[in-house]
Amino acid sequence: MFSSQLISLSANLFFQSVVKHLLTQGDAMMLAAMSSLEDQGIYFLASNYGGLIARVLFQPIEESSRTLFSSLLGLSDVNGENPSNIEAAKTHLTDVMKAYGILSAFIFPLNPVIIKQILHLLGGTEWAGSEVYRLLSLYCFYIPFLAFNGITEAFVSSAANGSELRSQAGWMGVFSACFALAAYLFLSVGDLGARGLVYANIVNMTVRILWSLHFIREYMHHHDNDITLTELCLSPHTYITGFLMTTITILGPELFHSDSHGLIGTAGFCASYIILM
Repeated sequence: MFSSQLISLSANLFFQSVVKHLLTQGDAMMLAAMSSLEDQGIYFLASNYGGLIARVLFQPIEESSRTLFSSLLGLSDVNGENPSNIEAAKTHLTDVMKAYGILSAFIFPLNPVIIKQILHLLGGTEWAGSEVYRLLSLYCFYIPFLAFNGITEAFVSSAANGSELRSQAGWMGVFSACFALAAYLFLSVGDLGARGLVYANIVNMTVRILWSLHFIREYMHHHDNDITLTELCLSPHTYITGFLMTTITILGPELFHSDSHGLIGTAGFCASYIILM
């Protein structure tokens, strides 16, 4: 009655969705098991507000890219290999990755000073100097990892066949184990509280991004194409400037006060950095 190929593909996607759900909800389970109620409250506050950026800005890009990749790569599979379709998918991927890179270059150095001013306006000095500020600033560093993982996995899910989807689902289990181990080390051994869970999520996203990039490179090579690191990265000047500015904002938060002079200083710092970029 039903196509065996369709049933197999549906089963692969279902299993993959289950593993992804466990990865998504894993932070809540690990936090509940290994941290205090205070840490749980602070983490969910930061993740809910920080996650708004991912849901509002990055999720529409990810979904539209997934549709585009499916149409381009699906046509190549049905009608035979079409180099122009594969090249178009590659161009879209590299353009989005570079755009995310530029956005990350602004998020990393500027988010600590901007978050501090926003929290001061919303909750006063108590919030601006509290654990909420430190965790929300750290969570903003995690957001670019979410973005890069979303676009690379969108390509993988569109390009992979049934056996490759099964392989990805198996690797998702490995990623779950990596996340659990990292969470245990940061939460129980390192006693970092909610910050430890953000670090564990960054580790999880990093290994998932690396696996997706490996798949993409193998896929391109199989279709007589190639994708290099230079096509995805920005200029060295951007990374050096971003690293130096990020170091300043992390090591010297007291330089950016929350009064009127601090607002002027923050605006000047942001403007100077944008000009340098």
